[in-house]
Amino acid sequence: MKPGHVVIATVGSQGDLFPFLAVGRELVRRGHQVTVGAHGMHQQAVAAAGLEFINATGIAEPDDKAAFAARAFHPVRGPRFVVRDLAAVDVAASYAALAPVCAGADAIVTTTLAFAGQILGETRPLAWLSAVLSPSVFLSADDPPATGVAWFDRYVRASSRRGAWLQRAARVATRSWTAPVRAFRQALGLPPVSAWGDPFHRGQHAPGGVLAMYSPLLGALPGDAPPQALLTGWCRYAPDSGRLDEALRAFLDAGTPPVVFTLGSAAVHAGELFLRESIQAARSLGTRAVLLTGSPALRERLGRLPEGMLAVDYAPHGALFERGAAVVHHGGIGTTHEALRAGRPALVVPHGFDQFDNAERVARLGVGASLRAGRYRAGRAAALLGRLIDDRRVAGRAAQVSATLRAEQGTSRTADMIEDAIERRRQSNPSTGWGT
Repeated sequence: MKPGHVVIATVGSQGDLFPFLAVGRELVRRGHQVTVGAHGMHQQAVAAAGLEFINATGIAEPDDKAAFAARAFHPVRGPRFVVRDLAAVDVAASYAALAPVCAGADAIVTTTLAFAGQILGETRPLAWLSAVLSPSVFLSADDPPATGVAWFDRYVRASSRRGAWLQRAARVATRSWTAPVRAFRQALGLPPVSAWGDPFHRGQHAPGGVLAMYSPLLGALPGDAPPQALLTGWCRYAPDSGRLDEALRAFLDAGTPPVVFTLGSAAVHAGELFLRESIQAARSLGTRAVLLTGSPALRERLGRLPEGMLAVDYAPHGALFERGAAVVHHGGIGTTHEALRAGRPALVVPHGFDQFDNAERVARLGVGASLRAGRYRAGRAAALLGRLIDDRRVAGRAAQVSATLRAEQGTSRTADMIEDAIERRRQSNPSTGWGT
């Protein structure tokens, strides 16, 4: 097909960025131009992927990352802070940054919190597709997302009627979070919400196609998903997946496989207690350990570690997880996929957002267990880890899951969908290349 210009608008951490770097590189390989609009902290990663970057936010990077993470991952107030006080209030600044780039674009792909991108997709003559990176985003009544409260989750999942009640309650409770978006839409002369609904819920799903960019292993499309949704599979971006630094490689070569402890790229900044409890859990088990701290300052605060343990600021998850005996992680969707691909048992310690649901899905697969962040203590973690590592059925199931995930073609399928949407848009008005 004739090359086009694709704009990707994404809001969030590396887990919300990396799948699009994979797709963007594939689109560039096919001859397209790709521009990624994201937070300024992602500029280097986007450039390393060979894609164009624009800073599509007016939000500055926080000086105190630990305090920011603690606020963002607060079990009650965290989601409102992220949606309302960060993404929603940023809509005008984001729109101003993205609008000029979209003026000559052929398509835009948006994520859940890319509210400005959603408005541009709705109002500009380009193909608009939206992305769903984890199953819970659909907020399905047929497959309700897990909340981490076991008795409540069992109650809600007992019938679709209860699932529908949860769906309605969540939409009502969060409606005020997008008030800044509704106000901005009115300032543009638009209705407060689109014909599809609130931008944090139904309104985020593009009529031109919904890209469910997660592995079918985590769940099929729910029956009440938008009819234009397609489950593409995981889009893996791991350019440094085999690059372990010399010190880490030497540590791994020097003994038995360690347990890997990590809180990903966002929750890691609130992870000192997690890492200290992890050290004690590994000591209790008598196992070696690798701890990913996310920063030199946190690594230094941990002090001298027991023999057989190593703390590093960062390591490529794919290469490291494959060398581990098990992985303890926060349940972010990117880290979850990497742990599944590695074929290692996982203890998931969810902190917020979709992580509770991702943890439940890992447990349903038979390859791991879940322990809430507030209950994460050395004794509990050691007991769960010991059972996971010693269970041959878990090991066998993890190997099967790994083989299945490695065979997925999510990146190419997603790129195909974007190209198809561009072509449909062009054919709808061949005289100009645009639809009406």
